[in-house]
Amino acid sequence: MDEKNNVTKQLKELIFAYGFNKNTLSRYLELPVDRVENLAQGDIDFLPDEPTDRFQIFNKIMFLYASATEDKDLKLRAFLQVLISEHKLSKQTIAKMADVEIKDIEKFLSYPPQKIEAEVKYKIAVTVMTLRFFLKDCESKL
Repeated sequence: MDEKNNVTKQLKELIFAYGFNKNTLSRYLELPVDRVENLAQGDIDFLPDEPTDRFQIFNKIMFLYASATEDKDLKLRAFLQVLISEHKLSKQTIAKMADVEIKDIEKFLSYPPQKIEAEVKYKIAVTVMTLRFFLKDCESKL
């Protein structure tokens, strides 16, 4: 399946299988709602001809779709790694803020990941997502 068909299928699934709000998609994709609906039906003729602009829209759809379908722990580990590598936060800082032990952070980051209690994982997740939300404007642009 080519990229266009894959992305339009993903958008359609976000709308119909997951009930994603079309107005939110409209703002996120910077397209009018009717264009979002057209795109979900496979119509891409209205999209910009510039490959970079088209790629940006396709990427945004794929990111949303991945958030619904990818391994949740894998994404959390990736966000945690960004805090450590990009923002230079220590495992100790994150552990203290999450009210967990450093060894829990280390277990979660190990490969293969070691099992940690659900409550501990929840505390790590809330802390990581909060920190990423507040620090996202400081991150390097790709």
